[in-house]
Amino acid sequence: MNLARVIIKVGSSVLTDARGQLLPARIEQLCAQLAQCIREHRQPLLVSSGAIACGMARLGLTRRPKALAQLQACAAIGQGELMRLYTAAFERHGVMVGQVLLTQEDLSDRRRYQNAKQTLLTLLHRRVVPIINENDTVAVEEITFGDNDRLAALVACAVDGQLLILLTDVDGVLEHGQPMARIETARSLAHIPLQRHKRQTTKGGMSSKLEAARIAGHSGLPTVIANGMTPGIIGRILAGEAVGTLVVPPPSRLTAKRWWIAFGLRQPKGRVVVDAGAVQALHRGKSLLYSGIEAVRGGFESGHVVALVDGEGREIARGVSTLSAIELNQVKGLSSAEAARQLGRPRLQEAIHRDHLVLAQEWATT
Repeated sequence: MNLARVIIKVGSSVLTDARGQLLPARIEQLCAQLAQCIREHRQPLLVSSGAIACGMARLGLTRRPKALAQLQACAAIGQGELMRLYTAAFERHGVMVGQVLLTQEDLSDRRRYQNAKQTLLTLLHRRVVPIINENDTVAVEEITFGDNDRLAALVACAVDGQLLILLTDVDGVLEHGQPMARIETARSLAHIPLQRHKRQTTKGGMSSKLEAARIAGHSGLPTVIANGMTPGIIGRILAGEAVGTLVVPPPSRLTAKRWWIAFGLRQPKGRVVVDAGAVQALHRGKSLLYSGIEAVRGGFESGHVVALVDGEGREIARGVSTLSAIELNQVKGLSSAEAARQLGRPRLQEAIHRDHLVLAQEWATT
């Protein structure tokens, strides 16, 4: 299999000890493996955790802070140290690196998403390894990715990658109650029992890695979850060895636009409550009309992704709204002709066109 463009995410549990201290030798080993990828004419992208953990260690903290300002301070201190180590390690192999710090807003806005994609592709074409992390020093809860596993999946799909590798401190997805029983291949994520395994200095966990695999899978990307402390693990994965857990993508995949609608935002900008008739119509592949809208919640503008929920609050779809929340509130329950007159326009498109909508059942756990 030609795995030319590979996205590798490495967690803090691999790069640091139990106290959160960075392990330079581990970084050296990781960079040596990625340098080998380049010699094999591959294009690796590295999504690296470790900045907050590094900052915590520098400040003498043993537990991850809960206050946003404390987390941002740790990130500001740790990110520079982390990049210093990466830059020096890669230079020993003659490889140039580029730091790319992203927030959720960079990938949730369609134009900024395309700009971020072009920046990453330009770095790859110049044989530069992008080292990607969330911009924790400025991100607030509403615009965070949630964890770097999800960030890695979004980046992998944005750059049309061929494989996502998530490196952690366990050998893969483990069977519940059987610590040594590793699941080699997962063709469905629906019924995998998870063992909880998480340090006080880290944020993710196996559930976030499986969620990342689900996101990547709906774009057609396979994911391997493996132990980043195993010598030569990346080369072994690329050579096709049965190491870690391979999560196979589902047979069908979402188009690029519909994948972005489903996963580009951690949380949609608002919620639109639709009636029972609209729910049925949406499941038949129809667009959402203004007559089917019962309520509008949250503030959003035209072109923003919103969640469509039924009367009981269940999310049934996501889509790109034609109008802002204020305008939708003015025309909810009206026919298209009445809505156009209400807003003083000659005509209106559907509230959400079917081409700009994806049903929840299409992105559900596979």
